[in-house]
Amino acid sequence: MGVIRKGANGGFKGKAGSVIGSSWKGIDYIKGLYKKRTKPATEEQLMQQTKFTLLMRFLLPLKVFIRIGYGQRKTDTHTPMNVAFQDNIDRVITGDYPDYALDYSQVRIAEGYSAGGSESIAVDEGVLTVAWDTLLNEMYEQRDDDRVYVVLYHPGIDQFLTAPTPPQRADGTVDITLPNHFRTGQGHVWLFTADRKRLNVSRSVYLGEVALA
Repeated sequence: MGVIRKGANGGFKGKAGSVIGSSWKGIDYIKGLYKKRTKPATEEQLMQQTKFTLLMRFLLPLKVFIRIGYGQRKTDTHTPMNVAFQDNIDRVITGDYPDYALDYSQVRIAEGYSAGGSESIAVDEGVLTVAWDTLLNEMYEQRDDDRVYVVLYHPGIDQFLTAPTPPQRADGTVDITLPNHFRTGQGHVWLFTADRKRLNVSRSVYLGEVALA
């Protein structure tokens, strides 16, 4: 049974007939009860479902980074994950149905001011080294103590890796020791920055593909 919380004109929570009432971030929603599908999905619907599954499967393990990278965008009506999904879906899917793939060079895990261009990556004896320019840009309100977030993805084992503690911009470099099962094949690396309050965030930069062996 639904419960009206603010009088006859207010939202309600629970089931009432053929609708369900709920609330998220102070916004009241009403939706119809789920109806079991009787018709088979069309090819277009299957194409969209496949794209959705492929991208969400990649983004979900990155939730902690996406909360930072997209945390300041449309937060009143959309979750950071929703915004990240919409920002990526039309750009990163390649191939033809059902053989879709992700173009890692187009993936973004953070959206903000556009900066970068001096970063470098290298792997030596099981250590991934990422370096960046420490010169501050006042136009972007960059600070020495901005956090630098580095993400490594290994598609061969479908796992992500990052530094145990995010380094600061002034450090200029970070070393990430690769576990043994990471030391094979190729990996993809992204980097973005955020101030301590996570309010001033840069757009993520794809640093490229690197041999991990």
